[in-house]
This record gives sequence, C-alpha cells and structure tokens, in this order.
Amino acid sequence: MKVLYIAPEHVSGGFNLFVRGHAKLGNEARYVTFFRNQYGFSEDICFDLIGMPVSKWVRMLKSLTKFGDQSNTVLSETLPFRRPDSGIERILFQVRDFLNKARIEKTIVDNRLNEFDIYHFEQGADPYRDSRWVKKLSQQGKKIVCFYHGTDVRNRGIFEDVHRLSQLNLTSEIDLLPKIPGMKYLYLPIDTEILKPKPRKPDGRIRISHAARNRMYKGSDRIEEVVLRLKAKYPIDLVMIEDRPHAEALELKGSSDIFIDQITDLGGWGYGASSVESLAMGIPTVTRVNPMVGEFLGEHPFVNADGDTLEKSLITLIEDEALRRKAGAFGRIWVIERHGLDSVMSMLYGYYHEAGLM
Repeated sequence: MKVLYIAPEHVSGGFNLFVRGHAKLGNEARYVTFFRNQYGFSEDICFDLIGMPVSKWVRMLKSLTKFGDQSNTVLSETLPFRRPDSGIERILFQVRDFLNKARIEKTIVDNRLNEFDIYHFEQGADPYRDSRWVKKLSQQGKKIVCFYHGTDVRNRGIFEDVHRLSQLNLTSEIDLLPKIPGMKYLYLPIDTEILKPKPRKPDGRIRISHAARNRMYKGSDRIEEVVLRLKAKYPIDLVMIEDRPHAEALELKGSSDIFIDQITDLGGWGYGASSVESLAMGIPTVTRVNPMVGEFLGEHPFVNADGDTLEKSLITLIEDEALRRKAGAFGRIWVIERHGLDSVMSMLYGYYHEAGLM
C-alpha cells in the first residue's frame, strides 16, 4: 500500500513520523507540500507554487484588502463550506491555478503522484483552488482522507467538493471533532526517542518558557504579564519562544522547568504539538483544559489554568519541586501512551479498516 500526504506547508515535523510509521507496517508513504516551510522542517516533494501566503506580494495584498480575512472565528455547530470565490478573489485564484498548472502537473508526473492508494489532504486543500486533482483521483478510485485542524478551518470553513469525496475525516483538535459527522480523532505522533528529558543543572532559578506563533490565540500578553509580576517575588527567568527555527525552539523549551502552552480557547481547545513536545521532555506543562477537553482526555498530566488562575497555578509549581518532578514524569508516560508513533499508527490503521480503505 502507498500513502501520500498533501499539505500547504510542513508545520510540525509530523509527516516524517507518519512516513516512518507506515514503513514499519510494511507500506510506503511520502508527502508533498505547496510551498517550503519557514520553520526548518525537512521537505520531501514540493510543488513550489506561485502566489502562496508566504509570498511578499500576497501578504501585502492581504494587508491592503480584506482578501483572505480570517478575523471572525466560526462558532457554529458544524464547519461551514467555504463561500464561493467571487469578484477579485475568483479572478486571482483562476490566475493562480493557470500560473501553477505546469509545475503542478510536472511534479505529479515526475514523482508518479497518481500511483498512490490513499491520499491524505491536510485541511482538505488541493493544490488547485477548483480541487480538480482530488476529483480526478476520486474518479480513478483512489481513497481520499481529509485531516482538519487550525484556525483557517475554524474561520473560513472547508472545501465542499473535497469534503463530499472524502471517505475518512480526521482531526487532532478536540473542538473540531463534533463539527463534521463521523469525524475521527487522531493524536499527533511524537518522536519520543529524540525528545527525552534533559534536566538542567540546578542554579537556584526557575526557567519558565512559552512558545507562540500567534500571541492572541495563546494569550501570550497575559502570560507575559503574570510571569513578569511573579519575578518580583521568585527567581524566575522568562523565555519567550517566538519566530525561531524549530530546532532552536526545542532547545529553548528543553531547558525549561515549566512550559506554558495556552490559556485561552481562541486558537483551538486544550493543547497542540508544542505541549506534546514539552511533555515528552518531562517538563510540567500548563494549558487551559476546559470541561469538554477534560472529559475527552480523562486522566491527563496538564496543569489547568486560564487567565484568571494562571498566577496561582504557577506559584504552586514554583514552590513545589516534587510536584514539578511528578508532573513531568507523568507527562512523559502519557505522551508515550497517547502520542507514541506505534500507538498513533495503530489508531490510524484502525480507522482505515473501519472506512474500508484497506
């Protein structure tokens, strides 16, 4: 069996793990992205498309217009279909598809991308805006899987044509789980052999770190305010991890005594890849766990905090070294059980069987 992952960008390093996981089960997997990532993750195949969000002229266009505006979070019970492109948007996307057609088709032919059995479309996104490749693959009897996550899905919805062809829908974000009937939850895989605890030498100080790509979604301003206020009473070093290559971010995170993920529900509930990394490294991890997340996860290692309770939660951890060690050890065990590669692949292949994909 051959599996292909298609994604706008490689943003978490997870594709390499999925490739390894499929190989351990005797199957082949590869991944192809629309554009090269900005975080230092490796690439496999890349379309190198024109007119992608990382392009300076695209960013400028968005800043001058409401094109691609994602400011209004969708709170409906189901994920809406993205509204049809109209006016200038339709023209721009038609031009983009025209300009990219030759490089898309060449990449498909050169890498024999039509010869896989199962296709995972991240965000349900086709390299063509009109989803022509997904439609062609479906007509050829290929198996289509969609993996939904992120603010783009929440704010702008999903592609109707791709959704209707998808035979299995997955998500790693708990708030999205009930928004598509039959959606399945899949834990993000983590390399627990590389990410291991590396306790730093005691120096009488407490190092607290926080990582964010979007400060508003994480509640970063409030986190920074609370920690800086606690510095007046405790020997704290605050490490804000922002706009760093992934390897550097991991090194900074790994040297922490406490890691804070998020204290809001704005960018997704509970936790994401950043928390999984810190837990794998045995670092006590603070994040908001609302009642629905808590019910879904059952017993979990997170220190629950929001904007109002963050200070109290941090004081407890700062003053109790034994509690930090216990929370860190449990976090490591929990990650291996839930996010370990073998566990994730077993869950994924179970879904394949349920959906009749293999």
